Amino acid sequence: MNLTRTIVISLDVLLGHKLRTLLSCGGIAIGVAAVVLMVGAGQAAEEDVVGKVRSMGTNLLLVQAGRFRAFGGRTHQVATYTTLTPTDARIIERKAPGASLACGFVQRGVMARYQGVRTRTSLAGADPEIFAIRGIAADRGKLFTDLDEKSMARVAVVGPTVVTNIFNGADPIGQTLEINKVLFKVIGVASARGQDLSGNDQDDIIYAPLSAAMVRVFHVTYLQSILVQADGPESMQTLPDEMTPLLRRSHRLKPDKDDDFTIQDQAQIMQSEQETSQAFTVLIGSVAGVSLFTGGVGILAVMLISIRERTREIGLRRALGARRRDILYQFLLEAGTLAGMGGVSGIMIGLGGNILTCRIAGWPVVWPWNATLYAFGISVAMGILFGLYPARKAARLEPATALHAAG
Repeated sequence: MNLTRTIVISLDVLLGHKLRTLLSCGGIAIGVAAVVLMVGAGQAAEEDVVGKVRSMGTNLLLVQAGRFRAFGGRTHQVATYTTLTPTDARIIERKAPGASLACGFVQRGVMARYQGVRTRTSLAGADPEIFAIRGIAADRGKLFTDLDEKSMARVAVVGPTVVTNIFNGADPIGQTLEINKVLFKVIGVASARGQDLSGNDQDDIIYAPLSAAMVRVFHVTYLQSILVQADGPESMQTLPDEMTPLLRRSHRLKPDKDDDFTIQDQAQIMQSEQETSQAFTVLIGSVAGVSLFTGGVGILAVMLISIRERTREIGLRRALGARRRDILYQFLLEAGTLAGMGGVSGIMIGLGGNILTCRIAGWPVVWPWNATLYAFGISVAMGILFGLYPARKAARLEPATALHAAG
């Protein structure tokens, strides 16, 4: 068999029926595009989750007041307690061997006002260690210190979004900001941090000393959580076991009582977020598989129609000496070419859609090369598989029968 001539004949036949070829390639293209797009978007979302978890701090554990459980890839609070206090943060920092920093933390929504401009934002009361744990620097001005914390100073560090919303982009350093009718002096502007895992703007926030926020604004004596930074990756495994007895003793819990706190590490937080995106990717991948199957059925139908239209051609070729396997290979080549054209089109559509999706969602662009190659290979294999029956049917036509049927 002359492979080059067979390829030329196949392309002439396919291009001679442009609309039919386009439609038969469409199903394959949609399936491949869906695979490339969803795998690429899924990987980009996971990269985004990893980046946002890392932005929370390196080697970070989160001690939360109450009990939490994971349901459907999301963490939900199932019991609330008010027993976590700033003293617990100091106990962890002093007595847990694997802890390098510990920071008490309370965050709630507040109403902020400056010269008649009011906006809803959030106030985070935290120990000064929050800036080291989360890698926050001062773009302008300065950050509050231990002295501000001990003196219950009414000073604030504002996020970039707050500067835009309340101060209209003007320099806020030295200005007096009213937070829930309590006056705070702005001493710094925090570096930008982007969105968190839930899509909330981490720059739409005001940081204040923990003591001032708890006493002057929130009027509480308990913490929402404690952020703990381990002194190294190896301590991440042992630190929860070190902190648990310390906190139970501080809260005077009897042996038969459950913990009134929950310790989460970055891996758990990341896993709960990734489970949701992975489940969605699997669901869409199943739809993509159905699209590929539908495309294969389309190729089967097109090849059967092509055989019926080309019965005379098949008879002439067989009469002139073409072997059955020559006919078989030609029609398999046509089916594979149809699938390949659909696969290439799907790859271009999928990669383009992947870039667009990542840009819109604000995710890093990830190129799913492995998924692209697999999707293309499966599409071609699907085309050949569904083209096998028509090809064998064409190869089995006897010359006399084919010529008689064509006549």
